[in-house]
Amino acid sequence: MFPDGSLPECASMSWSTEGASLADVLEPVLCVAEDDEGELVQAVNDVAEALAALGVLIVDRAGQPVHGVSDERAVIGALAAYAKGLAHGGRLDDAVSVGELIDRIDQLRYRPKRPGVH
Repeated sequence: MFPDGSLPECASMSWSTEGASLADVLEPVLCVAEDDEGELVQAVNDVAEALAALGVLIVDRAGQPVHGVSDERAVIGALAAYAKGLAHGGRLDDAVSVGELIDRIDQLRYRPKRPGVH
């Protein structure tokens, strides 16, 4: 969610997954409060599951599927594509906000894992 409370939109982005918009799929992470790491972890897991259920593949620069991608990396990849679409649509402030969210999620990879939590 952006500072004005709106959800980002990206109409110009190519996203063909059974009618689900990228904004809808990413909504759980886009709406997480800035100071709630627990909610962010859960949202990342939820979005990663949604991406998998929709059959979304993370690919390398050559377009080949990347196997064994963590939930965080999968969500970061989707957010990066989303931010790129926002920037191309002239919504630079929104793209920067998504970039900051990417940085927050990237930091999750470096936090100590609790026993029994994946």
